[in-house]
Amino acid sequence: MSDLKSLYSQMWIDSIDKFRCNTCEIDPLINDSTDLRRGITVLSYFDNSVEDKISTFLDELKIIEPEQYYYPKNELHLTILSIISCITGFKLSNIDVEAYSSIFKETLKNIDGFKVKYKGITVSPSCILIQGFPDEKQLNHLRNSLRVSFKKAKLDTTIDSRYKISTAHTTAVRCLTPFRNSNNLMRVLSKYKNYDFGTLEVNSLELVFNNWYQNLSITKSLSSFELKPSKIYV
Repeated sequence: MSDLKSLYSQMWIDSIDKFRCNTCEIDPLINDSTDLRRGITVLSYFDNSVEDKISTFLDELKIIEPEQYYYPKNELHLTILSIISCITGFKLSNIDVEAYSSIFKETLKNIDGFKVKYKGITVSPSCILIQGFPDEKQLNHLRNSLRVSFKKAKLDTTIDSRYKISTAHTTAVRCLTPFRNSNNLMRVLSKYKNYDFGTLEVNSLELVFNNWYQNLSITKSLSSFELKPSKIYV
């Protein structure tokens, strides 16, 4: 957990001046209907207890910066592993969906659920993120099990091709336009810098076909699996 704290802290140090000085990287594709980037992801959606607290934080930001992109409550999620990173033009017809679903379910048969403590926020050059602190041993075991299973199955994947996922954050806001008031924005970010958003119990995972932003209007669930009850408390 100390490694994650250091990583999140460094992200904040590296990028917070972009928020303070109104120089964040703007995402031009958020509302672009011609954006055809699609992929396959293993994820877990949030439950109401964590969703509600994050939504309260986002509601405060919306008053100050209404034109940014805020993840809807029901689209907040924890990415476990990107099986196929979003690629322009990728379609479900490109793969054997049943084969991917079978590997997904078979891998999870002996995996226990786990908990993720969401506390504090950090930033990237273009996003505001909620910091997640899981039982790293269990989450790493889950991710590595999926990596091994898909590699053995010799199915097409792009696992770890962009970077090897190591955090448990969730993206809550994406920069869509320059800020109206960086000072007020910084005030709210500082207020929630170490805020306790609650604990997510990860007992159910989904394999989904998705776009870059995990919009539910595009996301298609390919398979779901209930994990064994969590034995770990964080």
